[in-house]
Order: sequence, then structure tokens, then C-alpha cells
Amino acid sequence: MIKGGKRRFFEDMLVRNVLSALGGGAGFRVRKRHGRILLYSDDYADADGARIALSRTFGVDSLSFPREAKADIGEIESAVLADSARLAGKSIKVDAKRSDKGFPLTSPQVNALVGRALVEAGCSVDLDNPDITISIEILKGKALIFTEKFRGPGGLPVGSAGDVLSLLSGGIDSPVSSWMMMKRGCAVDFLHLHSSPRNLDVMESKMVRILRILRAYSPAPLRLHVAPYTEFYKRSLSLDPKIELVVFRRFLFHMANALAAKHGYKGVVTGDSVGQVASQTLDNILASDEAAEIPVFRPLAGFNKQEIIDLARQIGTYEASIEPYKDCCSLVAHKNPSTRVRLEAAKKAEEDLGMIGIVERTLGLAEVFEV
Repeated sequence: MIKGGKRRFFEDMLVRNVLSALGGGAGFRVRKRHGRILLYSDDYADADGARIALSRTFGVDSLSFPREAKADIGEIESAVLADSARLAGKSIKVDAKRSDKGFPLTSPQVNALVGRALVEAGCSVDLDNPDITISIEILKGKALIFTEKFRGPGGLPVGSAGDVLSLLSGGIDSPVSSWMMMKRGCAVDFLHLHSSPRNLDVMESKMVRILRILRAYSPAPLRLHVAPYTEFYKRSLSLDPKIELVVFRRFLFHMANALAAKHGYKGVVTGDSVGQVASQTLDNILASDEAAEIPVFRPLAGFNKQEIIDLARQIGTYEASIEPYKDCCSLVAHKNPSTRVRLEAAKKAEEDLGMIGIVERTLGLAEVFEV
């Protein structure tokens, strides 16, 4: 729950995102009551489509398709009993919540009265394992009655926390870390370096399929910065192979710095899990992160690989992520990389390469695409 003066900001942004998920919101009327967003439409008939879209809208805790009644116990009983033919012979539980404390009956009293009416209509009561739970939410002036509650993804509305840039590789981890930052309200743009002859080749690869899956969780198109790896590669031939990956990661952070200065990103996101590979030891993270001028977020830092895979499957990115793809991280991976690159050594190697020039030339070759 978000309380205090900022609550309205989050609710208004969630409303905008919900309407965007439902095709822009044309034809919908919106009311906000006691932490609920009530949507009314005379012509939107795709309930399954709405359920799927809102189950991917961060900030939505749950969603239901209720029957509405006046906030009067007689009216509530009548609305519930209107469905008595379907309920007859079933075990039921009544679960009332009274958000409007001015309503004259308590939640347990509503449960008892409605439950008794249902028993008289041919239902039985089972509070532990009912066939059907009848939920009643009593708001000011009205009651909402429903028998199904679909889970939303929770989190905060995308865009409420600001913009970040995600370092997108061809692997499993970075799409998951991007999704997790979306869940915390971040609008995520992406940077991908490639080894293909053209930037456009990336838009014909699995990278676009991954972004299309993530797009289902975003109220706006995703922006992808694409640039070739060649400028770094040409100069890196003189590097000690054991420290090349750390220097490459510093190169990525320098790229992120430049894009952040231009586009206002408040942080850079990586798919690192501490200790998972050589570049993700604490020593090498230290040697890499010193190049970053904005905060570095690692939402997967405490996850093991299986946990990341499980989450990728849940999100829907796993199958696309494991498709063959030659990304830059695999090209710079040495058979026996150092797990303890000294910061001084990484900075000296970067200086010898002429990193500033490499970044400037790479940025000059970059293009931006929307997915």
C-alpha cells in the first residue's frame, strides 16, 4: 500500500497504464474508490483479453468482474441470490470486506446474513475448502460482488520510478532483470552491442522476440539502442585476455554514461548474479562499476541460476533467450579469465586502449529502434 500525499500520483499513473493495456481506454469510464479502480464499459466484451492484459500490468494486485449492487443488505442479498441457480448444491464461503466504515453492518454480520440466505437457497457452508467463495466489497454507496479473483503482477506502475537503461545481452538473465525493474515502476530502455554487419540485423534476430515479450508488461513501446562491437574489438586485440571481459564491461558502462547524459536515465541495469561467472565476482564487479557514473542496479544479485530460469519461464522470455545467438559477452569470454582483476589494472588497460575514442566512435554508429 502507498499512503500519504503520493498515493494519488501512483493511482493516476496506474489508471493510465491500465487503460493503455486495454487498447488506449476508448469507451471506458473510470472511478476510484478505496484503493480500487472501477472500470465501466458498454461495448468492451473481451473479458479474457482484459484479464490477460491486466495480469501483466504492474501495480495491479488483483482483478475481478463484479456484479454491482447498492450498499444495502437487502440489495446485496438479492444480487447474490440472482446467481442461486449456479450456486445451488455447492459449498460456499462468503467473504465480505467493509471499506466504508459507515455501513451499518460489520463484515462478519454481512457474512452471516448472506450465508444464511444462500443456505436457504440450497447451498451448504464450508469455510475451509469451499467450492465457491463469494466476495463482497462494500464501498461508499455501492457493493461489488464476485466469485473469481485473478491475480495481477503487483509491483508499482511502470514509469512511476523514472527511466533506466538495461544492458541487454543474448542470454537468460538480462531480460529477467529488466522485467524486475519494470515491476518496481521503472520505464526501461535497452542497450545492445552486437557483432553483426548491420544494426538492422539485430531487429531480425531473437532480440526483438525477447523485447516483444517484455513489451506486454510495458504501457509504452520499448526503445532499443543498438551499436556494433567492432570499435572495441579492433582495439582489444592488444589486451591481456584474462582481463578483457572486465574492460569490456567498463566499456558498456561508459556507453551507458553517455546515453544517460543524453536521455536522462537514472541508472543502469545488469543481469548479474553475484559469483555466477568470473565477471560477477565482487572484485571484478568493483573493477567494472568504477566506470559507471550513474547507479548500477542488479535485481538478480542474490538469485541462483535455477531461480532465474524459473522466473524467465514465468515471464515468457526463456525459450527465446536460449535460442542460438552470438553475443559480445561470448566473444570476449576467455577460457580462464581472472576472477580478481585489480581496479588499477583495468583502468590502465582502458587508458591504453583509448576508451574515450572507442565510445565516441561507437556512439556515432549507434541507432535507436522501437519495439
